[in-house]
Amino acid sequence: MKFRTEVSIKPQPDSISYKTEMLSIGSCFADEIGQRLKNLSFPIDDNPAGIIFNPVSMADLFQNALAAKQNDELIVERDGLWYHYGFHSKVFGSTKAELKKEIDEIQSKVKSKLIGGNLLMITLGTAWVYRHIKSNQIVANCHKIPQKEFTKELLDLEDLKKLYVDLFNQLIEVNPSLKIMLTVSPVRHVKDGVHENNLSKSVLLLLSDYLVKTFDQVNYFPAYELIVDDLRDYRFYKEDLIHPSKQAVDYVFDKFSETYFSEKTKQGVSIQKAMLNLKAHRSLHFSDDAVVTEKLQKMESEFSQIIN
Repeated sequence: MKFRTEVSIKPQPDSISYKTEMLSIGSCFADEIGQRLKNLSFPIDDNPAGIIFNPVSMADLFQNALAAKQNDELIVERDGLWYHYGFHSKVFGSTKAELKKEIDEIQSKVKSKLIGGNLLMITLGTAWVYRHIKSNQIVANCHKIPQKEFTKELLDLEDLKKLYVDLFNQLIEVNPSLKIMLTVSPVRHVKDGVHENNLSKSVLLLLSDYLVKTFDQVNYFPAYELIVDDLRDYRFYKEDLIHPSKQAVDYVFDKFSETYFSEKTKQGVSIQKAMLNLKAHRSLHFSDDAVVTEKLQKMESEFSQIIN
């Protein structure tokens, strides 16, 4: 007798190794997975522009990074600090020049990964967007500017298909070996309304399916389905009933590992986890420092042999 719906995922065990240069862009769920990969010493840049929820702003980030172009029209000053509507609020400057320098550095990092990287992971959060009325452009973040300066709209699926076909063709042209992984965030944007959240996720799921069928280089990882259809219980969400709990994200990451890691990569992950535990132990027991250091050196040597 079955008591839950288990999501079947086709294994792709050679997709990610410790030599896979990765860029993760998207919602806060992208941060959750990206941070776990970073903690395990994978070569990944995780949301260098900060959290971005909607697919148009993500596409803008990629295209502007490749062109080394900034859209000064979307720079805004608030409370003595400077922000950009195309970036998260963690990207700011005390002056306009300082902000532009920060954006240059972010775009350079993104461009480097797009041109020389192996895997681009995109986590789509919502198809609901805010359009800045004055510039008539979709923004990634409103930066607490009064709502009267924006209009809200649901992105059109056909427009997104065209945008992303053009974008992916451009990315593949500059980096033919680039692989692209799409996920839809299981974070519930219920502030838009429950029905509206479902409409939004439907647009993103249909877009992902279309792109997987259009490009051989693109695959889809069902993070959304693992939370919504497999775990399917509020006990796997945080107290806000919006964000998946640590236990839920751990479950998704385990499925992610089973799907994309080879046995050799899993061995490396096992060593990294043991090293993290030892480092935590050392911080609590200073008298064991020499013993722990020796063990860490041995593990680092084993890890180096596995990944090289």
